[in-house]
Amino acid sequence: MKFSNKYIYLLYLGVMIFLSCEKDVYHADPLSLENIKALYKDVDITLPESKINGVVITDVDNGNHVPGYVVIQSQTFGIALELSTANQYKLGDSIVVDVTGKLLTRHQGWLQIRNVDAAKVRKVTTNKSVVARAVSVSNLYNNLDKYENTLVRVLGDINPLPVVGETYKGSKKLRELSFEISLFTSDQASFANAALPYNASFQGVALGQNNYKVEMRMRSANDVENASGRIYAGFPESFETTVGYTAGEYTVDLPSGKWKFNNSGLRNESTDRVVTGTHAVRFNLNNTTSCFAQMEYDVPSGASKVTVYYGQWGGDPGSTWRLEYSTDQGSSWKQMGEHVTDANSVAKLKTFMMDIRVPVRFRINKLGLGTSTTAISNGRLNIDDFAIYQPL
Repeated sequence: MKFSNKYIYLLYLGVMIFLSCEKDVYHADPLSLENIKALYKDVDITLPESKINGVVITDVDNGNHVPGYVVIQSQTFGIALELSTANQYKLGDSIVVDVTGKLLTRHQGWLQIRNVDAAKVRKVTTNKSVVARAVSVSNLYNNLDKYENTLVRVLGDINPLPVVGETYKGSKKLRELSFEISLFTSDQASFANAALPYNASFQGVALGQNNYKVEMRMRSANDVENASGRIYAGFPESFETTVGYTAGEYTVDLPSGKWKFNNSGLRNESTDRVVTGTHAVRFNLNNTTSCFAQMEYDVPSGASKVTVYYGQWGGDPGSTWRLEYSTDQGSSWKQMGEHVTDANSVAKLKTFMMDIRVPVRFRINKLGLGTSTTAISNGRLNIDDFAIYQPL
């Protein structure tokens, strides 16, 4: 009897182990999307035993996705999956995918994993959110590998200027300085026939194209914010210069015009939050009086919007700053919008909407809060890519 009981127990244990293994078809440990991307060295590769996970950032419900594909993102990395059942997965779904033996390739300029088995995809949860990273057109154009298959927010002019009644449908060019990317909207997109603005902040999925070009696809009409008139010539001002840093107050001729710097200056150390080029404006820390970066000229027709990237310098604490404007050639200054206090180690894009229809100039004012304490944050501040937009 004892032998029989032992035999039955072992048989039961074996069956349970077998069944528990069969429940999970994903035998490999999760491989991060960062590691998946690192495997690709401009040569097609058959993936080893591996599974991946991420949040769906394409939106099948609004029709501007690439048919037969789903794009997932985890942290700041993403990948496109060719999948026959792509339409089953909604924006915000978190999925786990077994990609063992699948081809990682750049097909028609787009990095992707091809012919993923529908049975090897498992939805874990829903309604997850991914925060778009703010990136300039020039940065996205020149650094596609950093942003491809991820959610981005891009500010740019539509080029050429939209005509009256022009819509999103088709491929439109987003332009900044001499750089362009494609803003593509399919005929089936829910917003295809919406009116196209001159300039706006566009959010969408960044995709690769042939010949190292960049395409961006919005997911819905909600991916457009802060529509305005066109950017002024010479902007965005990226503060590139050969002038060395000088303490105190000094002026510099820049592409947009003459700027005055007071307890701030143009710096290019590795710890500066540079968005475009090699330089950014750095404002001093622990200042007891205001630090300025100030235009010494007017833009002639007024403004509908000002944008600027900002971030904390190095490992400094945060700071408090504001945008100010003058309509009397700099004799007096008024605050525009709210104080900004959330600078951190990743450059953010700040947008100020307005309706000014007379000549105007602007400056950034970093408040003089004194020495940083546990209650006061007054570290160094960087700004870059300052831009002014004409009235609508």
